[in-house]
Amino acid sequence: MSVINLNINGKEVKGNAGQTILDIARANKIEIPTMCFDERVEIYGSCGLCVVEVEGIPKLLRSCATVASDGMIINTNTDRVKSSRKTALELLLSDHVGDCRPPCVLACPGYTDCQGYVGLAANMEYREGLKLIKEQLPLPACIGRVCPHPCETACRRQLVEEPISIAYLKSFLADIDLASDDVFMPELGEPTGKKVAIIGGGPGGLSAAYFLRVAGHEATIYEQMPEMGGMLRYGIPEYRLPGHVIDQEIDIIRKMNVRFVNNVKVGEQLDLSYIRNNFDACYISIGAWKSTSLRVKGEDLPGVIGGIDFLRKATINENMMIGERVAVVGGGNTAMDACRTAVRLGAKEVYVLYRRTEEEMPAELIEIKEAKEEGVIFKFLVSPLEIIEENGKAARIKLQKMELGEEDASGRRKPIPIEGSFEYLDIDLVIGAIGQESALDGFEILEKTKRGTIAVDENSYQTNVEGIFAGGDVINEGANIAIKAIGDAKRAVGVINSYLEGHVIPYRRPYVVERTHLTSEHYKDRSKEYRSSMPHLSAEERKNNFNEVNLGFTPEQAVKDAMRCLECGCGDFFECKLYNYANDYDVQPERFEGEVHYREQDDDHPFIVRNTDKCILCGLCVRVCDQVMDNGALGLVDRGFDTIVKPALDLRLADTSCISCGQCVSVCPVGAIQERLQIDKSVPVETEKTKTICSFCSVGCNIDIETSGEMLYRAVPDKDSKVDEGLLCVKGRFGYNQGKQKTRLSKPLVRMGDELVEGTWDQGMRLAAKKLQSLKLQYGPESVAVAISDKLTNEEIFIAKKFASEFLGTENITCFNRTYGGIKDVLGYDASSNTFEEIKQSDFILVMGAEMMKDHTIAALKVKHAVDRGARMVVINNSYDQINEWSSAVDCPDNDLTCLRGILKVIIDKGFEPKNAEGFEELKASLEGLQPKPEAIDIAELYLEAKKPVIIFDQNYLTAEAAKMLANIAVISGQIGKPRRGIIQLKPKNNSQGLADLGVDKPWKDVVEGIRARKIKGLMSFGEDIPVEYLDGLEFFGVQDLYLTPSGEKADVVIPAVSYAESKGTYTNSERRIQWTNTAIPPLTGYANWQVINEMMYILGRVNKYKKVEELTEEVSKAVPEYKDLFKLDGSTYWPIGGTEILYTRGFNFPDGKAKLAAISEGKLFDKRISTDYVEKEFAKVLEEI
Repeated sequence: MSVINLNINGKEVKGNAGQTILDIARANKIEIPTMCFDERVEIYGSCGLCVVEVEGIPKLLRSCATVASDGMIINTNTDRVKSSRKTALELLLSDHVGDCRPPCVLACPGYTDCQGYVGLAANMEYREGLKLIKEQLPLPACIGRVCPHPCETACRRQLVEEPISIAYLKSFLADIDLASDDVFMPELGEPTGKKVAIIGGGPGGLSAAYFLRVAGHEATIYEQMPEMGGMLRYGIPEYRLPGHVIDQEIDIIRKMNVRFVNNVKVGEQLDLSYIRNNFDACYISIGAWKSTSLRVKGEDLPGVIGGIDFLRKATINENMMIGERVAVVGGGNTAMDACRTAVRLGAKEVYVLYRRTEEEMPAELIEIKEAKEEGVIFKFLVSPLEIIEENGKAARIKLQKMELGEEDASGRRKPIPIEGSFEYLDIDLVIGAIGQESALDGFEILEKTKRGTIAVDENSYQTNVEGIFAGGDVINEGANIAIKAIGDAKRAVGVINSYLEGHVIPYRRPYVVERTHLTSEHYKDRSKEYRSSMPHLSAEERKNNFNEVNLGFTPEQAVKDAMRCLECGCGDFFECKLYNYANDYDVQPERFEGEVHYREQDDDHPFIVRNTDKCILCGLCVRVCDQVMDNGALGLVDRGFDTIVKPALDLRLADTSCISCGQCVSVCPVGAIQERLQIDKSVPVETEKTKTICSFCSVGCNIDIETSGEMLYRAVPDKDSKVDEGLLCVKGRFGYNQGKQKTRLSKPLVRMGDELVEGTWDQGMRLAAKKLQSLKLQYGPESVAVAISDKLTNEEIFIAKKFASEFLGTENITCFNRTYGGIKDVLGYDASSNTFEEIKQSDFILVMGAEMMKDHTIAALKVKHAVDRGARMVVINNSYDQINEWSSAVDCPDNDLTCLRGILKVIIDKGFEPKNAEGFEELKASLEGLQPKPEAIDIAELYLEAKKPVIIFDQNYLTAEAAKMLANIAVISGQIGKPRRGIIQLKPKNNSQGLADLGVDKPWKDVVEGIRARKIKGLMSFGEDIPVEYLDGLEFFGVQDLYLTPSGEKADVVIPAVSYAESKGTYTNSERRIQWTNTAIPPLTGYANWQVINEMMYILGRVNKYKKVEELTEEVSKAVPEYKDLFKLDGSTYWPIGGTEILYTRGFNFPDGKAKLAAISEGKLFDKRISTDYVEKEFAKVLEEI
């Protein structure tokens, strides 16, 4: 293959002749965007994003489809290229209908991920929900109590009945965290050496300090008041926001090493010049502490006070005379706080005066309702004209009566005075609560707006003075809500970070797609489920004190309310290529506005959700289904603008040939095909990824388990995997959630009479260990037996076997999921002689007794690869499998060994005789007189003609006798012990090979015979659901498993197990590849599987417990010669470690190096076993229902 030289973006690179520009760019870590490319399928080139400019060629070229030539000079990011990509994206987006982010998130000024934390609450992942909130909002307990929640105003659930209680759920999650012994503390960045001053200790300033510390900068807050908190502390009454809640959340920020400096006011104790000289940057968030003037005669009289001043004085318990009659002017939340505080301070009559009607009041409805309950009198359509003096203080207020006219700029009907219509009201105190302003004494060097606020750039938050930034109520449009100040702080800190690094990068609101066409009609089929009612104090209980009114949700109420979420936002938001590219290229798709399709559909597939409204017709799903999986369940239907991806004939996906492998989900770049998550409430969140191994079949596919807290989120393919090349079957992709928290065992069960009742861990483990020990002492060690599942790790199998052999002294150690005997008797190892990758290079494949696409899908795809390259294949099965479609011939013989004996007879008759085998003459004699059938003759000749033949069979599908015959064929023909020539023995479970390697060799049939003969009286099963008919006659039966299985229901003790996602150790697959499986979530029961057995050994006298699983790995390395030094290795490896990947290159695994040929005259060919893995059996039932 000749090497070619190219220049890409000024960089000299090399490639190989025949490679595309995209291939070479990727190999040299030069990114070119693509949305329709996948190296596993044929080039399509539909998205148009991968275009590049090549010197000397006038038109742009699609790099995915252009073969590179020597000497090319390529540019991937010219203005012309960027413009072309932008246009391509805008065209794609012009008919892309969906919600990148839900309305609640877009409506939140802090851009808090409402859907995310609501969904996590629904799944009872409370800590993860809290952590998600704190990515944007450091004060959730405070804000959850006081925010007027624009998120709820935007919530689409109100198209059904009522919005989700988003704010209450926020405070619910925060309160759980504050009450815990392990309050969440964010991880602080590496110290940068930069110092930032923050002026203002309210929600904006505190938030800025929080995010600056997370970034690694030093932060100092200067605050004019005695304590931090700003308006949260001094402007909101304690019955809404208790001081101890403020203290707790501020204390977290204090513990982040933020320096607090109180009682310092700019212009008095502090000058901006000091800040500029001693800090690298400054952020101002001083809020709006002045009440807006009423602009009426008499407002300067004693007995008239601004709402902000009134609430501040009430908070600090400053002396003030309120009298018996109080009038509050205004209709917002500050007015509600003031009137309700006046009630609590003892006023006999409290009025709210508002110039519009109740419907136009901006205050929250619950505040109005509770104020009325507390006796506040509301007077609508009145506006103060004059405050009248008596005895030197305010005594009466003259009110202008109003009526409503047309709507004004606020969208509310404008109040118009009714000429000559007045009302008078006797009062002792007037509280003006119609707005707030900032006091800017000391900030003279900063440019101001016409509103009297600090003028800042709306995207960078920069003032006119370099290094000084500002946000919150003090800037531009003025006073707003607290979450807006917090959002400003978060965004400003992002800009400050860039400023401190030497280049200001303004904030840019990301482009998102939104659905604006939805109405209640779209949700008419939704059942009505009203929001949870917040428990609260009654009016009589609360109106004479400042105790918190709301008592908080119970967990049951919170989960119930969170489950109501309609899941508006895109489930694939965090993986969406279209979203990322759209924001990279600053798209404006509205210039291509036109007809839009609305074709969202969901055909109730259990694992896959299709939404054709989002489809960009990249064709990846269709091509991977057809070309990789050989399926064709999806197709491109119709033509032109109306082209759509769907099954033919409008079938449900489940009614097609779809095998639910999920490859379409994996390759979709835009969320048009998504996974139906198996958690209680589907929610898009960023997840932690753990590389591990699938725990179903013996191929050993690599998967990335995605988790959020202790929740298994999903399993996705590992595209870098050498085993599966980024492909998974339905079991690996969707069968991951074996350890469902709500239905699995969490505590031991102990039999009391006819019932299993919950016991303690010590009780369960002690009962199992001591009962087995008692039977051993009473009847001898062979009176007890141990069954070990082949789904366990090598380390778990090792310790279980050690428990049986060393602490019970028994040799009755078996696995009911294993076919004993077979190729081991002939070749010396119960293992494949060759690797899976060699299948792809073979030129003849004999598949026998294996439903490969059903049971070992990824191995079957390697067979398909070989067939596509020209290999011939013969299938000998007694049932249909998709691989039959690829074969040169399919034979369904009688269930005896005649076919195999015939093939062997043909080979021997052609003069083949092994040089390193015993028993050849006996075998040859056993075939005398046999007349091979034509099918056997044809298969034998194809096998012998091949240069690279491979035999593949399923160990638990064929009988041991049939497996021996296959080994005979390979040995006598000489087609073993060489590259790409040998036997692949597929095993039933992920670690069936490891179980065989560790010597769990007692045939299960012998154990069953022992039980029936009353010789075996006690049995402990680690992970196997043993057929109950085998258990009759036992005096004791113990089980460790994830669920209460049918056999577990017969047990005397059942100990909870944990899933593979909670386990660490090694698995050995059917090609002898040893791979590490890693813990994705901690053991939900508190005990890993090996730790349970460790405790049982301790109960029986082991002095030193194993402390970590790696100690077991080291012992495995010493116990199995082929695993030598395994514990020293990080990645995957084949055994024998340090040897060749191919077995029998120097003889067979017997002392004399000779194979032991087996002369077998009769026996069954097929004898498929039923799995003893309860999870696999249950998942099979799910698949049968599709």
